[in-house]
Amino acid sequence: MANDAVSVAAPTSVAQPAGTTVRVTRVIDGDSFEIAGGDEVRVLGIDSCEMETYGGRQAKESAELYLEGQSVVLEQEAGVDRDRYGRMLRYVSTTYGSDFGETMISSDHTGLYEGDNDASAQRLADLRERDYTGRDCSEPDYSPSTTEYDVDIDDDDDVNLPDGALTGGYCARKWWC
Repeated sequence: MANDAVSVAAPTSVAQPAGTTVRVTRVIDGDSFEIAGGDEVRVLGIDSCEMETYGGRQAKESAELYLEGQSVVLEQEAGVDRDRYGRMLRYVSTTYGSDFGETMISSDHTGLYEGDNDASAQRLADLRERDYTGRDCSEPDYSPSTTEYDVDIDDDDDVNLPDGALTGGYCARKWWC
């Protein structure tokens, strides 16, 4: 009987995203930022609201929370390098694998980039699936509701609580209220 060697695979670590790791030095808006060395990066596949809108300010704040001062991994789409403004076009993920585009598109301030898109068809399909709300750049309406509530106030000196305040419903002064 021949002495057959059994190979045992070495334990693997958590898979790191493929690409180039860089440090974000400044967030420009919800879908672009500057990296160490001065290059600007535009995230492929997403479109955040413009800065002069409420949604644009929200998108930038979100991007700052996720990116500012952090190391990220940039992945290039085959055959795609820079846009007409000279910005690098890249997919962006954190060093622990969270995808920035997917994170941003789950909020109202960011939607799928519908222009001349350099992202892959598969990537666009994945983002479209996660874009539950679409992009809305307007400020939310916080005006008071026109709904009126009819509350029957007890007058039996029980600390002026309305009927049902403790039970969630009208109790007509029953002993169990």
